[in-house]
Amino acid sequence: MSDRFADRLDPATYAQDEPVGAGISTDYSGWVYVPDRLFARIQHLARAYDLHILPGLHPYHRNELDHDRTAGLIDELEFLGEVVKDPALLKAIETLRDAASLAARNPLSSTTFLIEGP
Repeated sequence: MSDRFADRLDPATYAQDEPVGAGISTDYSGWVYVPDRLFARIQHLARAYDLHILPGLHPYHRNELDHDRTAGLIDELEFLGEVVKDPALLKAIETLRDAASLAARNPLSSTTFLIEGP
C-alpha cells in the first residue's frame, strides 16, 4: 500500500473531527462518538451496498430509531464490518454497533436509539 494515503487508515487522523454521537439517553450520558468524516465514510459505503438505514440518517440532526430500525442498523454495521479492512473505519463501525446493541438489548421495548451530529 502507498504511504501517501496511510494517514486515512489511522484513527488518530480523525481525533479533531466534529463528533457524531449515539446513545439512548436524552441527557447524553453513556453516549459514544465517532468522527464525522468516518460516519460519512460509513454512509457512503452503505449507499454503495444498497443498504437502507445508514444512508438515510442525517449526520447533523437527531435521528430516532425504534427497536426494529435499531436491529436493522446493527445488521448493516455488522455487514460493513465484514467487508472492510480499514482500521479507522472498523473502529467507528464497532463503536456504533456496540452502542446500538446495548439499546437493542434494553429491557424497555420502547427504547429509542439516537444518532445525532454536531
